[in-house]
Amino acid sequence: MEFTIDAYVNLLELLKEREFSFCFYEDECDQKSVILRHDVDFSIDKALEIAKIESRNGVKSTYFILLSTNFYNVFSKQSYEKLHQIIDLGHEIGLHFDETRYEITTIGEMKQYVEKEAAILENLLNTKVRVVSMHRPSKFTLNNDIQFDQLINSYSKKYFKEMKYVSDSRMHWREDPMEAIESNQYEKLHILTHPFWYSTENEAMDVKLLEFMKNAVTERFDFINDNFRDLEQVISRKEIVI
Repeated sequence: MEFTIDAYVNLLELLKEREFSFCFYEDECDQKSVILRHDVDFSIDKALEIAKIESRNGVKSTYFILLSTNFYNVFSKQSYEKLHQIIDLGHEIGLHFDETRYEITTIGEMKQYVEKEAAILENLLNTKVRVVSMHRPSKFTLNNDIQFDQLINSYSKKYFKEMKYVSDSRMHWREDPMEAIESNQYEKLHILTHPFWYSTENEAMDVKLLEFMKNAVTERFDFINDNFRDLEQVISRKEIVI
């Protein structure tokens, strides 16, 4: 499967054609069903783009958001508004938790930090955060089937082992999701995508990453311009274009 918007729409259409119902983690979906999960590692803008596409196609999914990342700030006005757009489109926000942010040695410590971050995200967005996914999960996390008191663990056995799980991590499908759907072997699907990888054209990984880095320069200029009077008299936009 290619990493294009059209290919992703084809995936959604095939799921609907094969009569999969689209579920959230907390739903009791006894029938043929799929959970669509998106880990937002780099860009809320790309997440919102995919969220709009899904909404136009009558699809709901869960977007996992990082609190501890250098790529976006959930507390900024722009990010806050975009996350609420995703919610208003009928999607759900979950916590994307980075274990490396803390020195975690026990399951109890893991629960403490996860629940703390979930409460922060929940209070910020004024929406219930029901599920957590781990950012680059460690063997410790994968091997322990951790159960939280107030949160669903997307890497728990129910979702990671008992459902057919397919992922596009590092822009690589270890199994083609289209083939998994078309095979008719699975009643329960759990599909992870990263919105960052999907674009209009079928581009290589290095092209996508370089474009993201170049755009970061002009974005930083705009942020400074909003907070620095007469920036153009000090440095012009054309001077920083790569």
